[in-house]
Amino acid sequence: MMLPVGALILVLASAFVHALWNVLFARASRGIAGLAVTNAAGFVLWAPVAFARWRIETPAWPYLLVNAAFQAYYLLVLNRAYARAPAHTVYPVARGLGPVLVLAAAAAAAGGVHLSWWAVVAVGLISAGVWLTVTGTVDRRVFAAAFPVAISLAAYPFVAAHGLRYADPATYLWLSLAPLTAGTLAIALVTARTGLRAEIRPATIVTGAGMVTAGGLAMAALAMATPAQVPAIAALRETGILFMVPLSWLISRTFSGRVALGAVVVFAGVAVLAVR
Repeated sequence: MMLPVGALILVLASAFVHALWNVLFARASRGIAGLAVTNAAGFVLWAPVAFARWRIETPAWPYLLVNAAFQAYYLLVLNRAYARAPAHTVYPVARGLGPVLVLAAAAAAAGGVHLSWWAVVAVGLISAGVWLTVTGTVDRRVFAAAFPVAISLAAYPFVAAHGLRYADPATYLWLSLAPLTAGTLAIALVTARTGLRAEIRPATIVTGAGMVTAGGLAMAALAMATPAQVPAIAALRETGILFMVPLSWLISRTFSGRVALGAVVVFAGVAVLAVR
């Protein structure tokens, strides 16, 4: 089933912004103060958008609470992953596993939802391309760091696709961030009060803004998709690796033919989804 053009544009834009804020986040401090300021910045900046488009119905709350848990889990395991391994290795592995897990979950849990062989081929191509872009050997350290991130990447859109039937994407995203923002701020105020002021700087604010912008674009794309198109949306978000490659090169000056080949394979998967 072909994706709506609007959803395709939104999810590709989300992939770009997602890669950008991940590059910034990977270079940030790993402390609770940095996490708190990043979350608070995104939460505050997104508030006007959420209130301007406010819509939340009662059936959305169970899905919203689950997504809030995954939101907290995602940022915490991502922070831990970037402390253990470089972003240019963690990011491709995590994003490559994500769509495979989404497709498996959709096939197992959606019952009558038909997943075409085009979707399977596309997800396979994108995942293979992402794996190819990993420079060097993917050792246990990288895989162990990336796998928990992939679980969240797979679960979040799968749950949000259902919750968004009863809420506006901007409202849904903002409310899903509330527990994480309140929790990290409360912990930072108790354990790292002096560090909070130091973390209020342009890089942290931009990271927070990028986090909510990428999430908002992805939510809007999911709101336009049918349940059968959720695996395609998740797979298209993996094109963030195409943007991560040059951004990582600007930082570490590393590049290889393997990375270039992986990018070509990812584009092939995107082309399959776009056409079919």
